[in-house]
Amino acid sequence: MLLRDRIALVVLLLPTIGLLGQGVLYVTTAQFMPYHAEALAVEWAALPANYQGFVLGVIKGMGAGSVAVSTAILILLGIPFRRGEAWARWATPFIGVVFTSLTAYAAFTIDRLTPAETPWRQTLLLMAAYVVGAAICLVRPSQWDRADPNAGPRAPRT
Repeated sequence: MLLRDRIALVVLLLPTIGLLGQGVLYVTTAQFMPYHAEALAVEWAALPANYQGFVLGVIKGMGAGSVAVSTAILILLGIPFRRGEAWARWATPFIGVVFTSLTAYAAFTIDRLTPAETPWRQTLLLMAAYVVGAAICLVRPSQWDRADPNAGPRAPRT
């Protein structure tokens, strides 16, 4: 694996682990987060049971999406990306950018339309990491790749 690709792998792995952690947190939560209480201007215990069920379903759905997307990215990083397959170098960060941009937009909407302070800025940081990973992936192999003694033989360009 080229040095460029190993750096990109680490850069793409970091936001993916964060996304997975967020997803697991949302899937396993028994009530909404503090910023959800701010958005609704009500504490969890004051919500009727049917509202609690609905809100938990939405939160767990968001968490399931995060787990699914991060799992897909981890599989892409672990198999085709590490094999040097060209399509994985653009598809992997693309999936991350699309998902995090949409979730940042949703969180930003809640932030602007309610009194809540949502984590949209943190989600933008995850998106920025995917963009940096994409930039690293898409740069042509350079002299520093050829100088890496651990790079092994160069894979054919695809």
